Amino acid sequence: MSSIKVIVVSDTHHVTQPIIQALKKEKDADAFFFLGDFVEDGEKIKKELKIPSHIIGGNGDWSTYYKKEMIVKLGGKKILLIHGHKQGVKNGLQRLYYHALENKADAVLFGHTHMPGVHREEDLFMLNPGSPSFPRGGFTQGTYGILHIGQMITGEIKKIG
Repeated sequence: MSSIKVIVVSDTHHVTQPIIQALKKEKDADAFFFLGDFVEDGEKIKKELKIPSHIIGGNGDWSTYYKKEMIVKLGGKKILLIHGHKQGVKNGLQRLYYHALENKADAVLFGHTHMPGVHREEDLFMLNPGSPSFPRGGFTQGTYGILHIGQMITGEIKKIG
């Protein structure tokens, strides 16, 4: 079984050119997930990539059209997409972890902090792609994430540029 490759982006805040340029190099991606702050940027990226996409809203998105969280089933796994502000991710991942367990997720993808990270907590895989536009927490380059869904879920953080 080959793995499924998913591009994960969050927190673009109306700066899309650098991330679009970087993602054009990700030729073999199967899907694109946008985790909020600013959904219209997610739509713009989706049009460029022309692959199956899921977009959720964050705390900076006022449109009621977009869900604030979503479960996506892919490769036999349940992936929870969420921005993370309602789970207080700037103060730790405990509430997010339990929220993902309540949803029986195999992985949770979140943003909000603008700081990239990959974590595994027991059977739960957690990925924050950071921000391609406004990195924080000592990160000087914009980032995005790649999720690999196979027998096991893994992921990586990629720098722009």
